Amino acid sequence: MLLALSAPLLANEALDILEGKKDAAAVTVPPQPEDAPVLSGAIGATDAEGKSTKPYKVMEPSEFSVKSHEMFDPIWARALLYQNEKNPYVQEFSLTGLFEGAGAWGSIDNDLTTSTLNQNVNDVQMRRAQLGARMKAFYRTEVTGVVEMAGPSRMNGVQTLKARTEMTENTGVTIGKFRPLSTQENNTLDANLLISERSLLSNMVAPADSLGVMFDATAKGWTYQIGWFSGDFSDNLPGVKNDGLVNAGISYEKVGKAESGAPLRTRWYLNYLHSLDHDGSEVLPRHRYPGASAYSDLYSTGFSLQQDRFGFMGDFTIARGDNNAWGLTLMPTYWIMPSTIQLVGRYHYADTDKQDAIYGGYGPGADPFYQGDGPIVSGDEYHSFYLGANVHIYENRMIISNGLEYSLFRDDLDSETNTTSLMWQTGAKLSF
Repeated sequence: MLLALSAPLLANEALDILEGKKDAAAVTVPPQPEDAPVLSGAIGATDAEGKSTKPYKVMEPSEFSVKSHEMFDPIWARALLYQNEKNPYVQEFSLTGLFEGAGAWGSIDNDLTTSTLNQNVNDVQMRRAQLGARMKAFYRTEVTGVVEMAGPSRMNGVQTLKARTEMTENTGVTIGKFRPLSTQENNTLDANLLISERSLLSNMVAPADSLGVMFDATAKGWTYQIGWFSGDFSDNLPGVKNDGLVNAGISYEKVGKAESGAPLRTRWYLNYLHSLDHDGSEVLPRHRYPGASAYSDLYSTGFSLQQDRFGFMGDFTIARGDNNAWGLTLMPTYWIMPSTIQLVGRYHYADTDKQDAIYGGYGPGADPFYQGDGPIVSGDEYHSFYLGANVHIYENRMIISNGLEYSLFRDDLDSETNTTSLMWQTGAKLSF
């Protein structure tokens, strides 16, 4: 009976340890009775030969991670400039920031020796430089503003300026300039990306941050969102233009434990985006590569999970318009040293039924939106394989990443050539 009563508490504490909310040393674990039953297949069960294995042990942050918190927590706490729950107008005000440098070294090779794509890549750039602020006001409203300063001129300006007001305990409305719901990668905050560049299809079909309104509601693990965005694009604050975009999403998140007893967090989502402006939209997609067309509909679904040291993200996306495109992204992760060294892998596939309807760049700023008029390769089928390791010096706030990526671009519907690349990528990220 003691075991039954303590199990939910232990699962919650295990999740708090994984998320860095609790120090593992501060958690008191009650002794397990000698005759306590174990789940079939769990660590602690007997194997085929009848030998007992060790009981499951929650992943604890490495000693390095604990020391980094002791060193950096007081410094990062300075980003919180004001906090007073008794103030009826402003309860909290803090600064935010993200600075990320990235580099790539390797080669691009096309079947045609005369192709301009044949080149060596040796590129280092300031990929992201963002400053912002967050304010909690009137007990129900949170205001967020972010300014981007890296990249070409059209990247610079107001990236986000939004306010979310809580209408009831489980419902809210967000108004301002922010990012519509689309792919799982595109809706991951820049500071939380495990690889500096998002996958090719996610970058290619991603909508621009625009002026919009979004209603949200949560109930029993489900989250429902529906909203509208203007079809106007601006580096700063867009206006209300044309008919705009209709955006909706649904997701389900569950926190529990696996059969082995390991803490398990799972999330499934489905997002839909419809452009009422069709070819007249400046937002979907957010760039205009010569020859590319706008999309009328964007569907994206996928799931993610985190079980102890192992994590996984899967995503499937379809973009429909004059040129249709679809693709798949699979990203497994594994903590070699808990909260410190993480292996990251990614396989990405993109396809189309039209010539040159798949396109993207290489190295830092592979996103066509970032590259502007930079070199871009196009085709009708794409594969990429990435394997790397991230060193988390201070959780997700200070990371050094290294990885190797191989890609294959097929152009069977046009030039009937292949373009391959092999690149070593590295990056350093600091956020607060």
